[in-house]
Amino acid sequence: MRKRWVLVVAVLAVAAAWAGYARPWEEKPIAVATETVSAGPVSQVLAVNGRVAARHSVTVRAAVSAKAIELHADEGDRVKAGDLLVTLDTALVKAQVDEATAALEGQRSKERQAEVTVARAKALGVNSPRSALEDAELSLASAVKETQRLAAVLEQIREQASQYLIRAPISGVILTRGVDLGQLVDTQSELFVIADTSELVVEADIDELYSSHIREGLKALLQPVGASVAQEGTITFAAPKVDPSTGGRKVKISLDSDGSLPIGLTVNANVIVREFDSALSLPRKAIITEGTQSHVLVISDGVASKREVKFADWPAERVIVTEGLTEGDVVILDPGSVKPGAKVAAG
Repeated sequence: MRKRWVLVVAVLAVAAAWAGYARPWEEKPIAVATETVSAGPVSQVLAVNGRVAARHSVTVRAAVSAKAIELHADEGDRVKAGDLLVTLDTALVKAQVDEATAALEGQRSKERQAEVTVARAKALGVNSPRSALEDAELSLASAVKETQRLAAVLEQIREQASQYLIRAPISGVILTRGVDLGQLVDTQSELFVIADTSELVVEADIDELYSSHIREGLKALLQPVGASVAQEGTITFAAPKVDPSTGGRKVKISLDSDGSLPIGLTVNANVIVREFDSALSLPRKAIITEGTQSHVLVISDGVASKREVKFADWPAERVIVTEGLTEGDVVILDPGSVKPGAKVAAG
């Protein structure tokens, strides 16, 4: 019996010691993840995806309608300005050239005959009626004008004939070929797309929500898919308007490359919109926005306290806090895990 009492007393002693240490009747602080606010350099970065493009490219179309009878270039070929790309059927225009040539030769014969008539009238001198010389000179002048007209017609037809030989307008690489042998092409047909790959850019669309912050001259960090190191770039073109069909503003960013990157390759671009030497920033998840008001939870004397804040909204994981916090404030990173007034401790 005595041993039982000794055991009971020992258990009670242990329970009392535990209660004195654990104090279960008191509210225990909740361990929370925190961040201590501190000022430092901050950049506002806009992350977008773009694609590699040539700064200069051109779509080749025909100025006439005809059948393609010879192809001289294909997709992937490098061409120089003036190189022949495709020959169109010239049967019709060749007939027109022959007809115009014959008409011109016939008219030149008439002009030479008129010259002979004038010379004969002048040789007769006073023995030739004055009206005969005047009529001969008038006929010669008319013949000269008609010869000039027909020569101009022939030159125009020959110029049209040259349009049946489609040549490269610039030097570069053929990106696409849209014509096949025997195909009937017209002035709307896209025959080839040629790009000068010696100077590459990244083309991207900026959402209209942030388009007003974009301007030429902004720096960017560019990382093509598959590349391990990013390279610097600069916005060299920002469209003067937002495309209403896409809601985006087109930009072009310079890309230092030896031309080995394929056209159309995806590039991750981080455009540096603004840089601050010293600013307060927080993870976006630490801020709760309800209606037009935003707040965070800070630890004050071991209690979670609500603190209204203002911040520069930006599509990034961290945002710049402009009002409501000072250096040294301890902010709870997951404000949804506790309620204001709860006892907390930095975990």
